[in-house]
Amino acid sequence: MDWLKIEKYELYKERKDGNYYDFVFQRDGNKTLSIFFGGNLDLYFSLENFDDDPTFIIGKDYYEIYMLFDKLYSSVINADIYGEITEEEKDHLIFMNKINQDDYHREIEELKRRERYRKFLKNSHQYKNLVQDGLIIWLSDEYFDEVAPFVKIKKQENVYILEFGKSKIPLEYQNDADLMLMDPRRITVRFRNSGSRYDPFNIIFMGLYQGLCNLDYEYHQIHIEEYLQESKIKSRVLKR
Repeated sequence: MDWLKIEKYELYKERKDGNYYDFVFQRDGNKTLSIFFGGNLDLYFSLENFDDDPTFIIGKDYYEIYMLFDKLYSSVINADIYGEITEEEKDHLIFMNKINQDDYHREIEELKRRERYRKFLKNSHQYKNLVQDGLIIWLSDEYFDEVAPFVKIKKQENVYILEFGKSKIPLEYQNDADLMLMDPRRITVRFRNSGSRYDPFNIIFMGLYQGLCNLDYEYHQIHIEEYLQESKIKSRVLKR
């Protein structure tokens, strides 16, 4: 497995409502995974140059990226949309507690509310359609279930495997309006910001994107896990 390469490209420079980027991951030659916001401000995962192996590996050779996917996987599996209360949220809750002279800590009540919501989500049809035996399967929000491309996210020791695929396309969908669906060179999966079939789990994937935006790619400090992974790869090369 080749070392993961990452490029970050700025998109929509004319927009004033935030910074948007196209992230291009490459390994195993030219195999390319792109993660980006479209002009509609929906999120996309797109795999290209995959030949007969439509999978992409996220490993510990780039530990910060691995941890973002680790957080995503854990959050989806546990139906944990909001995660732990941040220090900023906690400060606000304590402030409101003092203003209202409450006899209890509002952050405790907020944690209880989030736990109730998490249990509710785990029993929802969105969760049951998205998570199957520890496997995350997201059907693209671009199309009907019967023809939607998909990405499966599977956890293995020290890696996450992103497996892309397409269903067999019925004849009625094989027309000029579905060129992206029919394109054999790439598989693209859409995550709607609103109106997703898996709402509200799209929030977690948007969080992954924000995490990618916040990383400093020009200054990347090697983590011990990456060092160990690099040592293993070099060891295998030397044995050959």
